[in-house]
Amino acid sequence: MEATTGLVIKGLRERYGYTQEKLAGFLDIKREMISFYENNEREVPLEILEKLSNLFGVDLDVFFSETIEEAMAEVVFAFRKDSVSEIDMKNLSEFGKIVKNYIKINRLYHGI
Repeated sequence: MEATTGLVIKGLRERYGYTQEKLAGFLDIKREMISFYENNEREVPLEILEKLSNLFGVDLDVFFSETIEEAMAEVVFAFRKDSVSEIDMKNLSEFGKIVKNYIKINRLYHGI
């Protein structure tokens, strides 16, 4: 199956167990925009992709993967949480930045 940015967003959101409403709250946008993005009815702004990249602990290029399987293979950490608060999401996003930077440094150090 060919991946699209919207399908990757939906796949990551579902893998983490977030509702569209919860993700929209974190991004400070309306829930309908999440639906538009996931259905590829609207282009996702780079600012939103960067926030999602940090929250999900993935590099930006994951949103442009050729297949869903390829995108999901790049997930650094994923776990379902039923009662994640907005502050928890912000903390997870900050942790995602740290993990991504660690992986990049490790790859550079090992010449990968």
